[in-house]
Formats: sequence, C-alpha cells, structure tokens
Amino acid sequence: MQKKKFIRTFVNIIPTLLFVLVVSLVIFKRDWVQSYDSTISGFVQSFRTPLLNHWISLYTQIGNTVPYIIISLIVCLILVWKNYKKEALLLVCNIILGNGINHLIKQAVQRHRPELRLIKIDGYSFPSGHSVAAMILFGSLICITFRLFKNQLSRYLLSLVYLILMLCLGLSRIYLNVHFPTDVTAGFLLGLIVIQVTSHFFYGRNSKNAR
Repeated sequence: MQKKKFIRTFVNIIPTLLFVLVVSLVIFKRDWVQSYDSTISGFVQSFRTPLLNHWISLYTQIGNTVPYIIISLIVCLILVWKNYKKEALLLVCNIILGNGINHLIKQAVQRHRPELRLIKIDGYSFPSGHSVAAMILFGSLICITFRLFKNQLSRYLLSLVYLILMLCLGLSRIYLNVHFPTDVTAGFLLGLIVIQVTSHFFYGRNSKNAR
C-alpha cells in the first residue's frame, strides 16, 4: 500500500520536476537546450507551405486574449447551464492561476522570442502563454469530461479531440517561430501543474473518479 502511494505521489510530481528542470536550463544553461529547440523547430517548420501558413496563423489566434476569453466564457456558461457550477469554477480558477503565474515567470526570465517570426508579436517568450492557455482550457475539459461522462468511449473520444486541439495550438507557436520548443514544453507543464493542484483542492483523492 505504501509502495503504491509512493509511486502515485512520484508520478504526480513529475510535471513539477520537469518544469523546474526546464526553467533552470533556460535561465542558467540556455546553450544546453539549443539542440532541443533547433531540432524540433527545424522539423516542425519543414512542413511550411503558404496555405498551411495561412490556416495555422488563423488557428493560433484561439489562444489570443479576446478569442480565448470568449471560448472560455462559453464553456463556463454551458457548465453552469448544465448545473456543473463546481466544474465551471474549476476552469475559472485554472485560467486565472495559469495566466497569472505565466506572466510572473515571463517577467522574471525575460527570454526574447526567436527571430524571423511569421506573425507580428511582442513580449517575452518563456513560457509560451498560448501553450499554458491551451493546457488550461483543454486539459481542464479532459479532467471535467472524465468526471461527468460515465460512458468510457465518450470519455476517450472527447479527451482525444481536446488533446489534439491542445497539441496543435502549442505546435502552431513553434511553426510560426514565435516560440522556442522549450517555451511550449514549459507552458504545457505549467498548465498541467495548475490543473493538478486545483483538481486536488476541488476534488481531493476522488479527482480522477467520475460522478
């Protein structure tokens, strides 16, 4: 029993350990992550075409402030309408915490964005705010889906859709060269950590169990 508890605890802290590692490398050993960044960026950007540039430039706007707020508000209103007020509050808390912490880290690290970007954007690069937002929104929806849906097939199909949408938003930032892959990795990890903390606070040990 103790062994299972230890394994579960260790697995739960892996995102935090990885996040601390990525932040430390970016701050103190930035040259160590250059190979990781250049390899992944080169691969993702090798798929560029004029048509794909257009569609990915449109899709990435989901993570912009106004569209993101509108989408999140719609999701929250649907949850409240369905009388899932606790889940709506969970999403709101995740959004506030995720974006707040991300802003603080950006100001602390002050990493400049890659050059030769396909779209115009200002601000610091690390972590990727769009990746944090993607994990917060779609990751929260995965968590909520597993709580509210009893049908296993529905759970996994919806979760797969959310996962694909989340990954595509993160990859769009690399494709457009507005973020380094380490920015996106850190953004996903930060969002996941926030979801872990708030889910434990809202649901405790039963956070993974459906109603």
